[in-house]
Amino acid sequence: MLSLLLACAKAPEVQPLPAEALRAELVVEGRLKDRVSAEPADLVLFYGGEHKGSMETCGCPRRPRGSLARLASYIEASTAAGEAPALLLHGGYWLEDAMGLDGELREDVPIMNRWMIEGMEAAGVEVANLSFQDLPGVDPLERMPDWVVSANIQAAAGAPAPARYRILEAGGLRVGVTGITAPGMTFVETPDYSVGDPVAGGLAALEELAPQVDVLVLLSFQAPQAAKALAEAVPELDVVIDTNMHREFYQPFTVGDAVWVRSHYQTQRLGELRLRLDGEGRIAGALDRKIDLDPQIPDDPEIAALARRARKELEAVQEVIYGP
Repeated sequence: MLSLLLACAKAPEVQPLPAEALRAELVVEGRLKDRVSAEPADLVLFYGGEHKGSMETCGCPRRPRGSLARLASYIEASTAAGEAPALLLHGGYWLEDAMGLDGELREDVPIMNRWMIEGMEAAGVEVANLSFQDLPGVDPLERMPDWVVSANIQAAAGAPAPARYRILEAGGLRVGVTGITAPGMTFVETPDYSVGDPVAGGLAALEELAPQVDVLVLLSFQAPQAAKALAEAVPELDVVIDTNMHREFYQPFTVGDAVWVRSHYQTQRLGELRLRLDGEGRIAGALDRKIDLDPQIPDDPEIAALARRARKELEAVQEVIYGP
C-alpha cells in the first residue's frame, strides 16, 4: 500500500537548503528579554508536545522546566519584540490518559483534561495534533475543540471528530497544518475512534491543502517513517514537526524540501522555528531555537491563575481517591 501511494504521488523536486541557511540555537539561561531573538523572519512557528494533561512544570526536583504559564510568557515577550507573524502548534499527547482500577479513566483525569483544554486555549494554541494517546481523553468530550486536527483518525457517528486540517492567516500568509499519528494502544479502550494509515491519510490531506496555502506544515506524533515518506512524496511540504519523546538538542535538517524539527519532551524546551521565505513563498532560511522554560522565565498571570484553580480542584478530588 505504501509503495503504491508513493508511486502515485507527485515526484519531488528536491532543492535542499544550503547548510548556512539552516541553523539552530539552544537558549538555557538569561533573563526573559535576553532570550528573545532579533533574527528577522517572515513567519515564526512556536511548537511543543506531550504535555499529557498538565499545565504545570515537569516536577523535576532540580530546575523544573516547562508549564503553559512560562510558554505563554515567552511567546508574549517574543511577539511583542518583533513584527513577524507567529503561530503556536502542538505535536500531540496534550491530554492525560491514565486508567483507574476499574479499567476506565482515573476519576481525576477528566477534570485534568478539562483544565488543560482551557489552558491551551488561553495560551493561544492554533493547532494541536490528535494522537492515539489523546483518544481516551477526547472520548468523554461533548465537542472537539476547533483547533484539533488529524489526517488519519476517524470518529464514529456522533463522536467528537477532529478536523482533517486547518488553514490559518498569519501576516498575509495562508498556513495549512495537518497532523498524523502512529497507531498505538492505550490502556483505556476507545471504540469510537480508529487510527488509519498515516501515509494514506496524510497524503490525501497534504495534497488537498497544498494548492490552498503558502506554507504547509505536518505535525507527526511517533510516526517518523510515515512523515519521512510524506516529505519525500509531497514537494510542497515546508515543515515537519516531529513529536516523539525527544529529550536532546537536535539540529534541524531537511527531508525532501521540508525542514524537519523535533519538539522537546513535555515542552520543557519551547521550539521556535523562524522562517524566511523567498519571492515564491518557499523557505529560504530557517533558524530553529529551543528555549528552556526554566524558573528564570516568569509565569503568565492569567494561565498561572488557571493552573492554581485547576490544582485546587484536582487536589480535592485526589484526596478522595487516595486519602489525605
